[in-house]
Parts: sequence; structure tokens; C-alpha cells
Amino acid sequence: MKRKVLAVVMAMSMAVGVWPAAAMQTEASGGDDITITVSSRYSNDNPDENYFRQKVEEFNAMDNGITVVMDNISTESDYLDKLRTSFANGDTPDVFQEYGGSRCLDYLEADALVDLKPYLDENDGEWYNTFYDSLWNQTIYEGYEGIYAVPFKTYMVVMYYNKDLFEKAGIEVPKTVDEMLAACETFKSMDILPFQVGEKDNYRFGHFNNNLVIKTLGVDAVDKLASRELAYDSDEMISTYKTMAEMVEKGYFGDNILDTDSTTENTIFKEGNVAMHYDGTWFIANELFGTDFYDHVGVAAFPYGDESCKNYAQGGSSDMFFVSKLNKSQEQIDASIEFLKFITSPEYYQGLDEVAQTIVPVKFEKTDKSPVNPLLDEVNKIQSEVVDMRTDIQNYDPESHMLDTVRSALQGLAMGNSPEQCAEEIMQRIQEYGGQ
Repeated sequence: MKRKVLAVVMAMSMAVGVWPAAAMQTEASGGDDITITVSSRYSNDNPDENYFRQKVEEFNAMDNGITVVMDNISTESDYLDKLRTSFANGDTPDVFQEYGGSRCLDYLEADALVDLKPYLDENDGEWYNTFYDSLWNQTIYEGYEGIYAVPFKTYMVVMYYNKDLFEKAGIEVPKTVDEMLAACETFKSMDILPFQVGEKDNYRFGHFNNNLVIKTLGVDAVDKLASRELAYDSDEMISTYKTMAEMVEKGYFGDNILDTDSTTENTIFKEGNVAMHYDGTWFIANELFGTDFYDHVGVAAFPYGDESCKNYAQGGSSDMFFVSKLNKSQEQIDASIEFLKFITSPEYYQGLDEVAQTIVPVKFEKTDKSPVNPLLDEVNKIQSEVVDMRTDIQNYDPESHMLDTVRSALQGLAMGNSPEQCAEEIMQRIQEYGGQ
């Protein structure tokens, strides 16, 4: 029902504008300069996001008749709330950052997104072919022709660890979930925090559960959850909640986890008092590279629960850019495409690699200005052994509420809810939204 209501509201908003026929021209038309709004979460003070804002300023300094106005909100929940409201009231940004998958299905069903495939296919697919083929799955929707976003960032969730604390404990870096739990118990016995999780930002438990599912039940489980062939209250899924509930009960996830946000979580790990920290590959560029703590950190694949799943990972396209056509002129759309080509060019990522190295969605050649980065080299080695990846599990679900639903239920584990209560909450929300 929620999706249908939103679709109707957006359709009514679109009715006030007249859409010109789609054009293949990607430069702004003559006449007045075009101003477009670009919304993202890139407002933090770190090399990656600083570089993005710098490149937007460079784009604005170009003589191309296009001016970009940035609307950057770092807090995920605030950003997503504002974005949803903008679509509901018909006043959307021209370009916006999202995570793809079913999260954006509402907008697609309301015919509010630009199909980017004609632009990507221009000049024998020159733009399209700069991207890695494996990164398009979240930009394509079953039942809809076209491509509705371009990858901007890519990532993989890995396990960072404090080399000094592991040496002090005399234990190996865990490769399996059982070894990870044993390591947690060892560190607790030494009054060392195994993890400090900032579950005030509820994606933290979401990412942990993603990895338990992908690396215990396999990547096929993601599709089975989406089709409801595998239920969120199945024994298999409850076993993943049980692992997390036990880690909460034993203090493995740290202290005051509901009052700790992800930024504080990062800081505590970098202070050297926490043994392990699971995070995306962006953590190297944004938090570690260039710091005194860099040499004290190692990186490994997230532990697997079943050996058959050890070469799976949570990863893929993280941030993607979409173009809205809701009450937009063709000139605005063309200007948006021009901007997207600029920030997804090999030259963009070549410059990014010089200041904030991370794995990226576009093929490019490194320069002699790219600094030595052993942690990134190790991540690339881990990535080379991965045979399949999935991003947030609920991004593949046909029900757009599922990411919020599951993350909220998982957060309940930090409040003392049982695994069965977690499962029941998810199933009740599915029923409330008319799902199976």
C-alpha cells in the first residue's frame, strides 16, 4: 500500500510538467545556463568526500553552461528521509545518491527515474565499458527495460584487526565464525574489547548479519529471502540472529552499543583498545591511511560460517547515482548526464587514487603519484579470491521497506530481544505490508 500511495503522489506531481522527447544530446542546450541539484551524503571531512566536493567545484568552474548545487547530508537516516519526502512532494534533486535495488523501486514504478542506457550506449558503449561488468546488477530491475543508475563507489566488507592485541593474546586472526567467537572470549578474559559496535547507526548490525547469511548460508540465500523461499523466521535465519544475540549477551560487541554511533566506533578502534572492527573497504582511505595507527592494523576476509561460502562476500556497488525526471526539463536531464560522465570518468578515479585509495567501479591506470598502501593491496588480494558478492541483502527484496524492517529488528537484539522475537518482528512487518 505504501508503494502505491507514493506512486500516485509522484504521478500527480509529474502531471504538472510536460516532458519533451528524449534526446541523445548530453551537453546542455544553448540559452540560459542550467542549474542542477546533486544530493548525496558526502559532507564528512575525509579524503574521499573532500575529493568529491573539490571535483564538483572544478566542474562548476568549467565553461559548459552547467552549475551544480550540492545538497550533502551525512546522517543516513536524515538523508533518506529528505530524499523520500522530495519525491512525495515532487521537488526532487536532479541527481541523487542511493544504494540501488528495491530501495528505489518506488521511484521507478512511478516513472520518476531516467533510463540511462541510451546514454551509456552512445559511441559504441564508450561510457558503459569503463565500468566493471559485475557492478550493474543493482541498477537493473526485473520487468523494466533499461539501466537506472551508474555505480559511483564499490566496496567489500572485511575484518580489520589490531595486530598488537592479537600478538599480545597469542592467537591467530580468525578465518571462521567459530574461531572469531573463540577469539572474542580470549580477549574478554584479558579485559580487551573484542569489538565496539556503534549500533546507534543500525546499519552496523545489518552489515554483520549480511555477512553471517552470505558466508554461512551462501549467496543463493539472498535470492531465496527475496522470493520468500527462505523465510526470515526459518531455522537457518534464526541461527544467524542467535549468533548475534549471544555476542550481545557476552559483551563481544562492546559497551553501550545503542548509545555509540559509527563515528565513535571508528575512533575507539583507532585508539588501539579494540581487537577487531568489521567495515567496508572505504575504511582504509577514510580512517586509516596517513595516520599513525595505520601500521598497527591488519585486514582479513570476514570469517565464514560454512567452508563452501568462504569465497563469498558482502560487497559490490555501494553508492550509485540516479537521475530524476520528476518535473525536470530535458535540458536539466542532459546537464545531469554530463555531470555523471564527469564524476565517473577514469580521470576522476585516477585522481581519487592519488588521495584516497579504495576499490572503485571503473577501470583506470594508476599514476606514479599513487602512494604505497599495503592494506589496500591486501584487500585487492582478498577481492581476487572472491567468486561472488552481494550488497545489503534487503536491496534485492521486492518490498522496499525490508532494509529498514530488518535493521530495526536486528537492533532489537541489542535491547535484549531474543532471536525468535527478532524473527517475529520481521515477519509481522512483512504481513503488515501485504507480503507473504
